[in-house]
Amino acid sequence: MRSLLVLLLLSLSACKPPSPAKIAAPQREMLDQAKAVQHTVDAQNQQMQQQIDAAEDK
Repeated sequence: MRSLLVLLLLSLSACKPPSPAKIAAPQREMLDQAKAVQHTVDAQNQQMQQQIDAAEDK
């Protein structure tokens, strides 16, 4: 019984899960893309606000 338990523990320890970096890589790429899009949207919003402010001053 004890040897069976030892074999089971050894077999489970041999199965190592994939590294978290490989799992999170696609999500990290999508997050970077979303940040780039957000930067573009913010820049366009700021430019539009400046145009509105300029039009109101005339």
